[in-house]
Amino acid sequence: MKRNMLLSIATAVLAITPAAFGNDSTLGITVGPEATFTTVASTTALTKSDTTFAAYSGTTPFSYKIRTSQSNGTGSITVQVTTFGTGGPAVADLAYTCTAPSSGIPCSSSTAASTTVATSVVGFGADAHSADTADSGSAVWTLQDRTGIKTGDYSSTATFTISAT
Repeated sequence: MKRNMLLSIATAVLAITPAAFGNDSTLGITVGPEATFTTVASTTALTKSDTTFAAYSGTTPFSYKIRTSQSNGTGSITVQVTTFGTGGPAVADLAYTCTAPSSGIPCSSSTAASTTVATSVVGFGADAHSADTADSGSAVWTLQDRTGIKTGDYSSTATFTISAT
């Protein structure tokens, strides 16, 4: 009897202890806009299928993750290029079109590349979300072949930037 009574008291004390000494904790988090960008190919070769002054072309694939603010968020992927060098192609002859999945709005038509301002590749509105594994898109380049270009190898650097608010 004494053992049962002692067991009952110990059980009651253990049952009361969590309630007497417990403390609830609320977890809080602020999730903000974020974006990350990765080019899939670090070099894009511009090539052409014939030698009769047809345009050169090439594709730069990329992947990105983005989240914009719910009510008034915006975001963008832009690109700015450097010159090809003396005697080489003119940046004025370089343009691109864009592809992107449903999380963004790709540039609507052929866009002239620029060395002075970053031009739009993909735009994002409020509450935009890419896939957790990333979304992908591409810049499809076209470079006019002009007779005044000196023979040789030329390169330009395309700097892509992503932002989200």
